[in-house]
Amino acid sequence: MWSEYALEVVDAVARGGSFSAAAQELHRVPSAISYTVRQLEKLAGGTAV
Repeated sequence: MWSEYALEVVDAVARGGSFSAAAQELHRVPSAISYTVRQLEKLAGGTAV
């Protein structure tokens, strides 16, 4: 199951159009956003964003 934070990351990336924009919105570094998306992709077995 995806965490609330993971869903926020996907939403922020989709709205912002980039990991950098999502990171700025969520007050994280871009590598943290990238890591979360990679973990979601592994869990889902495909591409999340």
